Amino acid sequence: MSYFIWLMLAVAAFVVEMTLPTFFALFAGIGFIFAASAAFFFPESLVLQLVIASVFMVIGAIIFKKRGFGDDPRDAVGTHNEFIGIAGTVKTALSPHQEGEVELYEAIVGSRHWPAVSEDNEIDEGTEIRVVKLNGNTLIVEKS
Repeated sequence: MSYFIWLMLAVAAFVVEMTLPTFFALFAGIGFIFAASAAFFFPESLVLQLVIASVFMVIGAIIFKKRGFGDDPRDAVGTHNEFIGIAGTVKTALSPHQEGEVELYEAIVGSRHWPAVSEDNEIDEGTEIRVVKLNGNTLIVEKS
């Protein structure tokens, strides 16, 4: 396989890595970079390229796991626990069946504005709220 194809795969893996808060694509991208190097020097040996890509992916995953990166729940980004208890204000009215928008007092995962529904009853615009749950990307809130 051409080294250029391996480089395109590496770039795609790094783009995926930047959009997701995980590290699974990082090791694929690193493996693809090393496979591109092998393809540059040994363009006819696809098996060698695949082995090198696989080896570096596995080595990266083993190092990541041995070092314990991501094992501490406090290190997790975008987890449910991170949202619970955060206060904010309703920007557009919401109810249990109608999604609205809330503005949180703290920026979570880079944003203050989040889609939300109320846990029990309707909540008018401007009302103070508190996050009680997270359902996908939608916050479940209650009046403070």
